[in-house]
Amino acid sequence: MKDYDLEIRVVKQKIEDAHALLCQLETERKNYLTQLERRKAFLSSREILDILETKAGRAGSMATVKRWADQGFLGDWIDERETFPLLVSKQGNKRFLFPRESVLTYLYKKGYLRPSYEVLDRIQLIRDSTCCWGIITSVKRSDQHFIYQVQLEKTGEVLLSVPEEELLIP
Repeated sequence: MKDYDLEIRVVKQKIEDAHALLCQLETERKNYLTQLERRKAFLSSREILDILETKAGRAGSMATVKRWADQGFLGDWIDERETFPLLVSKQGNKRFLFPRESVLTYLYKKGYLRPSYEVLDRIQLIRDSTCCWGIITSVKRSDQHFIYQVQLEKTGEVLLSVPEEELLIP
């Protein structure tokens, strides 16, 4: 004869354990996603060097980034392992992160982060798979990209917030 009461208690205990594990995992996932979102506000030395290489075509070194940091040009650094313990940590003894906006502002002021097109450049604009000609009337930095204001030659219409990817120099 089966002991239904014992089996019911065992199943209920398994359900309680599974529910507790589920709550723990959901909390941990929420904390992970929060840390991942907060991490986007910072740049590591490697990420700074990657920006230098892609945007300025300049190969930098960790020593350069360290010198900039020591001189205070990159803002107040934080330790990645202490601040973001749930994120996958990279190798290396020290993992400093610098405020993204401070770094990008410094790179922009130094000329390492510059727009592909200047004001009054004549460009081709690609919109809805058609090309039209225009003149750049203003340039604004948005993170590590640039947003352009373009006046179309044919109509005189001014387009605001045109991303760099839609522009071509003839």
